Amino acid sequence: MNKQAFTKHRVLITPNNQPSGNIFSATSFPTIQFVLGSTQGMLDPRTLRLNYTLNVFQSDGTTRPVNDPTVAASATNGINFNSGTGSLATCDQINVSSMNGRNIETIQHYNRYVSTFTPNAENQFDLINTLTTGDCLVSSKNITTCRQMNVPTTHSVPLRTGFLSGSTPINLSQKGFHGLNLNIQLAQNQQALGCITTQRFSAFGAPEISLIQTTNTSYQYQLSNVFLTYDIYVPSDSVFASMPSSGTLVFNSINTLTSTLLANDSTTTLRLGLKNCLSVTHSFIPAIHMHNIKMDSMLLSRLSTGATGTTLGTNAPLNTVQYFKGGTLFPYNYILDSEEQAQDPTTIQAQILEPALHSVTLYDDSHHGMNPASTQYFGNIPASSASEKNEKYGASLAEHPDGTNFILGFPCDSQRVGIDYSRSDYAFRIQSGLNGATPFQFFTFARARNVAMYSPTGIEILE
Repeated sequence: MNKQAFTKHRVLITPNNQPSGNIFSATSFPTIQFVLGSTQGMLDPRTLRLNYTLNVFQSDGTTRPVNDPTVAASATNGINFNSGTGSLATCDQINVSSMNGRNIETIQHYNRYVSTFTPNAENQFDLINTLTTGDCLVSSKNITTCRQMNVPTTHSVPLRTGFLSGSTPINLSQKGFHGLNLNIQLAQNQQALGCITTQRFSAFGAPEISLIQTTNTSYQYQLSNVFLTYDIYVPSDSVFASMPSSGTLVFNSINTLTSTLLANDSTTTLRLGLKNCLSVTHSFIPAIHMHNIKMDSMLLSRLSTGATGTTLGTNAPLNTVQYFKGGTLFPYNYILDSEEQAQDPTTIQAQILEPALHSVTLYDDSHHGMNPASTQYFGNIPASSASEKNEKYGASLAEHPDGTNFILGFPCDSQRVGIDYSRSDYAFRIQSGLNGATPFQFFTFARARNVAMYSPTGIEILE
């Protein structure tokens, strides 16, 4: 009888820096550290899950929310997580490195990255039937998630960094990466937590967002019973002996940059420094809404004027967008012009939005599909639920609460080879209806192709 070449093992590990009581929070023990030790096995990154129990309290540590979106806001009503990000809003930064200290990938503003990509890479059925099985605070129905904030909830969530999102097994042995270090930095309470966001539609079919904001701003979250699970495939002795002692692994990395948008005609230049850039994706939010528990810091806002610390403001038209490489228009040698569509809130700015969707969906390695209903006012299911929207557009049974889910961006190279920005600056020009009084925090996520070379002496990142 032939001996099985590989044997699957299910692994569970606890944090290396586990505090007394195993409780992590933004105010005490904000860093979670895991060590995936060197072992004679291959990590399946698709199976890696961060598991924990989530509790939300006021500053006294005992008073829980009593959310009810049908009544007015109060000291106990009006606190929630972003329904597209879920409990991953608590993760501000993730770092992956080798056991010899070589940095492989660092994603800053990881929670914002998740909120930018998830609604545009998942369809509505996956939001309900797949993602919510691991994170009950991820949903297309914000009213449901806000009620679950009232009780302890358990979560099992994937960590979708570029390195850990691939399908290629990662060799953890001395013939591979020698094991991995995984560090997670938790977000501040004022950034992770926010208000309850619900949506209704006007008589014209345009989305109108309603906010329920707690009068108590001392809420904080706690993660307890934290552990990491994953599968490894252990080769037989004969198979392991035949494996080469060195090799390469191609993976995508996510690079984060931030900037500010203020003027109605603004050009921003960024030094990406990437040799093989695959795509660039932008999302933005009024700066006054960041780190503001009265607002949703993860909301994918449209441009607006007159936003305050408790209001969204009035939508400002986005007229034209231009992307540059080294001072010349790239990858489109023309202006993305949707000025005419910007004047009508019920029309789609397809020339601007289609490249942005492609910047996400062309390079997503998960099994989920694009959700054409999450951007602007599309509905991907025939009219079947009662709402004003049915009269003109049809409505999905699972509407994402943020009907203004808005991103910018473009794919650099559909062949997945990448474009060299290491010697050329990247720039974008936006012409809009901003009045200079509302500064926007502008997030840029650049996806790049990298090659890691491993050998018995250690790890090197070649590109």
